[in-house]
Amino acid sequence: MGKTHRDSEDALSKKITVANYRQDPYYAQIVKAVDGLLREKGFVAPVELFIRMDLRSPESVENWRRGRIAYLERVIRCNLGKASRILRILRMHAHDLDLKPSLTVYKRWTKGSRPLLRFSKTADHNIEEAYARHFVSPRKGFLGAGVKDVLVDSTGLTRRGTSCAPQIISSARN
Repeated sequence: MGKTHRDSEDALSKKITVANYRQDPYYAQIVKAVDGLLREKGFVAPVELFIRMDLRSPESVENWRRGRIAYLERVIRCNLGKASRILRILRMHAHDLDLKPSLTVYKRWTKGSRPLLRFSKTADHNIEEAYARHFVSPRKGFLGAGVKDVLVDSTGLTRRGTSCAPQIISSARN
C-alpha cells in the first residue's frame, strides 16, 4: 500500500533521529542530490543541495553572494522547518558516507570590503554553521582515477591540488 498525504505529514511531525532519518519523505531526494554533487564536485555544500532540490534558484544565490539579499533564508522556497530538517538529514547521510565536515567561509563577491555573508535572519551560530558546513570525500580518487581536486574559494579563484584533505572551500559560481 502506498503512502498517503497524512503519512507524509505524520513523518514530518516526528523528530529526525539516527534511527528514523532514512524513512523521511525528503531522504531519497537528498540522497540523489548528494550523489550528483559528489560526482560533479567531490563535495556537498548545503547551498548547492538546496539548488539541486529546486528549493533555491542559482540566481537568488548569486544575488545573495553579491550582497543584494541580506540573508539566504529569505529566498528559500520552503518553510524554515523543512530547511532545518533537510540540513539535519544531510548531516546524518554525510556521516554514513564517511564524508568529512569542513566549515567554509562565505564572503561577499564584491570589490573592496568583503564582509561575511549571512544565511539566516537571526544569524544564530548553529544555523549559520549548518549552512556553512560542506562535506568532503576523504577517499583519494573519489572523483575517478587521475582526476585532481578543484577547489574554489569564496572569491571564485580556482586552486588545483591532488589531496582530498578537508580544507576551507566554497562552491563555485554557476
